[in-house]
This record gives sequence, C-alpha cells and structure tokens, in this order.
Amino acid sequence: GGGMLVAQRVNDYITGKHPGAICDACIVSGLGLTQQAHAAQITGALGTTSDFDRGSGDCSNCGESKKVIRRI
Repeated sequence: GGGMLVAQRVNDYITGKHPGAICDACIVSGLGLTQQAHAAQITGALGTTSDFDRGSGDCSNCGESKKVIRRI
C-alpha cells in the first residue's frame, strides 16, 4: 500500500484546504479514507513535527471540540 501517499494527501489537506484546526474524522471523510485509525496515525505523526500542532480544540470543519491538528 502507498502509505506515504496518504500521509502526503493528509498533509496537503490540512495545509491547503483546511488551514484551521481540523479533526481526524473530518480528514477521513474529506479525503474519502477508509479508516479513521489510519488518519489518527498520520496526524499523530505530523503532530510531532514542528510544522503542525496537535491537541484539543474546536474543529473548524464540524465545530466539535475534540483532538484536532492545525498547520502552524
């Protein structure tokens, strides 16, 4: 499977389409991914880099307060 490809798409989605905070569920539905766990793995990894901030907040897409990620 193209694991890196999905990570790149998630990165592009957060950076380009949703510069605000966004939750894993919205990333999954937005990209048409099959597993939320897969997205959580990717956002968790992106959250360890200096380019992204991952934590609790309000999703700019669905408005729910949950774990979100945003491009810094």
